[in-house]
Amino acid sequence: MKTTTALALVSAVSGAVIEQRQTPTPEFDVTNFSANCQPHSVLCFFSFNVATTTTPASATSCSITVQGPDFLPAVGLTGCEDSRFSWSFEPRDGGAHAVTVNWESAPSFNQTGSHLVQPADVVREDHGSVVTERYVGPASFVISPLQSIP
Repeated sequence: MKTTTALALVSAVSGAVIEQRQTPTPEFDVTNFSANCQPHSVLCFFSFNVATTTTPASATSCSITVQGPDFLPAVGLTGCEDSRFSWSFEPRDGGAHAVTVNWESAPSFNQTGSHLVQPADVVREDHGSVVTERYVGPASFVISPLQSIP
């Protein structure tokens, strides 16, 4: 009788551990990230692909062309090809920038997270009469942890 009870308890505990491992922590996988301002122009370009690790089939493309003119400007919350995704780009103090991605994972339920672009990942290039900024950091990165917003 004691052996049966012990086995049932071990099975219950083991099942809980296995269940926790089967539920992945949601993250955003960002690939092909690019941000730059066109020399001798007033335009800056942002583009990337994003997918969630919990539903990789939800991958989408995000891009926008905005007026700079020379330094990477703030981009307010803007949509992606899949309208469940949106993103923003915000310059921070000290030359850093924040890339924030939002995903409506269910009606009226969003997940959001940010990636801090380090100052060393944005270079300023001298083109004679103008200096422009360009992102030179990793083209792929993971945004984690995500915050859930009901």
